[in-house]
This record gives sequence, structure tokens and C-alpha cells, in this order.
Amino acid sequence: MTIVFETRTTKKVREGEQVPLYIRLADGRFYLSHLKTRIKVNPAIWDPSLGSIKKRALCSEEERESVDGEVEKLRTYIRNAYIEDKGHDRVKKGWLEQALSDYYSGKERGPKKRIKRGETLESLFDKYLAGRDPKLSRTKHYLVLMRILQRYSCYVRLIRPHQSKYVFNVKSITTEDLNAIYDYMVNEYQIVKDYPDILKAYPETRKIKQRGGNTITGVFKNLRAFFNWCQKEGYISKNPFVGFEKGEGERYGTPIYLTKEELKQLYNADFSDNPSLEVQRDVFVFQCNVGCRVGDMMRFTKQNVIKGAIEYIPHKTIKENAKTVVVPLNSMSRAIVEKYKDYPGDQLLPFVASQNYNYAIKAALKKAEITRLVTILNQLTRTEEKRPINEVASSHMARRTFIGNIYKEVKDQRLVSSLTGHSDGSRAFSRYRNIDINMKQDLVNLLG
Repeated sequence: MTIVFETRTTKKVREGEQVPLYIRLADGRFYLSHLKTRIKVNPAIWDPSLGSIKKRALCSEEERESVDGEVEKLRTYIRNAYIEDKGHDRVKKGWLEQALSDYYSGKERGPKKRIKRGETLESLFDKYLAGRDPKLSRTKHYLVLMRILQRYSCYVRLIRPHQSKYVFNVKSITTEDLNAIYDYMVNEYQIVKDYPDILKAYPETRKIKQRGGNTITGVFKNLRAFFNWCQKEGYISKNPFVGFEKGEGERYGTPIYLTKEELKQLYNADFSDNPSLEVQRDVFVFQCNVGCRVGDMMRFTKQNVIKGAIEYIPHKTIKENAKTVVVPLNSMSRAIVEKYKDYPGDQLLPFVASQNYNYAIKAALKKAEITRLVTILNQLTRTEEKRPINEVASSHMARRTFIGNIYKEVKDQRLVSSLTGHSDGSRAFSRYRNIDINMKQDLVNLLG
């Protein structure tokens, strides 16, 4: 069975104009024609082969998550409804029209009818995500987790003939199953090459690569949270994570960030021959001076600048801690805001898709000749590596640069946290600051 989402338009579409996505379903020789959905997207950034916005498309992360998330929810609903109705010989002409109508009217179909009896993965994830803020980037992470579990189930059906009808059922998952899922995640990049039908059934928006320990640990944190919710809601009586100890946990190397001198060097470098790269250089330098996460950076509007400071509530923690962060603008960040004050629209600064932003940061550092060697922890091999700093730079380095340089001056975690949105005593804070050689020298000088 194949479900495709694509745009269909014969007229010339104006730049930035959105058009409806159409859905079609094919199962062998059986074919259900295109039907219009309520999902709209700019056709220039849509990739029908992936069923998602193009990886390097210039769009906001919020738009990407909203469109891709809605497509995935509709795809899951149609697939499950089709499987159930096909099993009862109920798929006839007009089936897709009725299924779409049921979806948009909120009618429970397929696995949703069996929630009280079977609690399938997709139906429970729908309920789990329904209680979460759909704009949070974590929602995307849970959809990634669901697809991993779907592919794992497909893998089990392929390699175990006696489990040819295996489905992921939260009531029957054991600690041993979690160990098997962990091993699958470690080796999935190779497994999908050996069993290509897995990706055909449950495609991923990006190429599946070998995962490091921190990545897998992060996915299992989300899986643990999902099972905790299942237990809290009464869908399971015993949590399989009790006694689960697989993996080495998250490990972080010494935080890498730009020095104040390097930041000035980057800001003062001549980018006149590459105006588009200059824009993203400015955005990165601004982020280094306010210390926000990239998700918040993308949401900044001109209204976020109040009395010479950036004011915002960090979106990542808004549900748990709606504390307003106020960061006064220094001369560098004020100059950047002034430079783009006439930028069309309400957005504070021009911004590209987050992945393109990361590419631009690396290119900007190289162009500014900021290429010193740094020691990093290779997350795959868990060994040290020497790499030029421009090759390991990303949007999150801006946050580390802000925290690291201020902490060197004041050495007060609570004060710095008030500028970053970290809670008092945050364990995560230690991943950003670094006790550098100058700070160590100051300490030993106290001895005389």
C-alpha cells in the first residue's frame, strides 16, 4: 500500500502562495484517485517523494513541523482505516472520500475503535500527542519515535515467520522487548539496507544514519515518557522500563564555543561578496549575543525588542516554567537589529530553515578564517577527535558562546541562568560552561 501527498495545480502560482495537498492511495492494482485535503503548502517547497517539505527548503521550522505533522497524522489515519476496512471487505468506490470525511469530522476509525481493547501504537500516540502543545518541537521527536517503532514491528514480521502478524502493543511489551528495540535502533541504518521493504512501508524524511549513544538515549527518554503516560492513564499496569538498563546514557564532551575575540572577528569579516551568507552571519552573531535557542530565535518579532532588550518566554519550557527572559542588547546586537529594521514583515531578522542555517554558520566561520582545532567527543565511537571548529559549529554553539563567555566573567551560574532561561541549579547548565585555563589559573593564584 502506498499513500502519496502531492500538489496539483495548472495555474501559475505566485511566489509564497499556498495550494492544497492532494492524497492518493494505491494497493497493487487497486487505485484511489486524488482527493483534496485541508492541508496547504507552497508547492515550491513540497517533495512528493518524501511526503514532506524539502529538507533544504527555506521555510520556518514552525511551518515545517505543522505541515509535516498534519500529513503524518492523516497518513496514519488513512492507512489504519484502510487496513481495517480491507480486512472486512469494505473498500469500495468512494471509500477515500468517506475516510477523509470521517477524519475531518473527528470520527474514530480503525484502531481508534479498539483503544479500550487493543491500544494500538498509532491510536495511543494520537491520544498522547493530543494532550501536548502541537507547536513544540518535541512533537516532531515523538513522531520520529513512532515511525521507528513502526519500522521495528515491520522488521519483526519479516525476520520471525511465527510472528508474521506482529504489532507493537503496549500491554505486551516487556523489558526484553525494549532491549530488542534498542539493538534495532543501533543497527537500523544497516537493517533498512538489507530489508528495503521496511522503508517503503514506513518512510523517513531523512536518510537513516548510524546513531550515537546520546541520540538513542534521547529517543528512549521519549519512549519512557510515553510508557509513563500509558501507565498513568491506565492502559498498562506494569511499566516495562522498570529494570531496563540498556545503553551507556548521555555523555558530553567539553563545551566548544567561540571566544569573544573570535566573535568580533566573525562580525567584522568582509562578506560583501556573499550577501546571503552575510545575513546568516549576522543572525548567528546576534544569537551569540542573546543566548537564545534557535527555536526561539526563529519566533522573534520586532515586538520582542522592548526598551533596548530582548524579552521572550523560552518555548521549550513554556508549559513547565513560563518565566520571561530579559536580555539587554549590547552594541553588537543593537547594530544588527538596526541594520535589519526595514526588513519586510514582522520578523525581527531574516532567517532560513534551521538546517540551512547550520550550513551557513559553518561556511561563515570558514570564510572568516576561524578554523582552530578543537577536541570533541565522537558520539559514535565515544573517542576523542580533533576537528576544525568551523566543521563542528551549529546554531546551538551560539548558546554555548553566550553562556561560556559570560560565565568566564562572572562565574555565577544563577546570574547567567537568568539570561538563558535555565532553572536555578540546572544540571544541563554544566553542559554549556567550561572551566578554561584562565579560570583555573585564577583559582590556583588564590593559594599564593
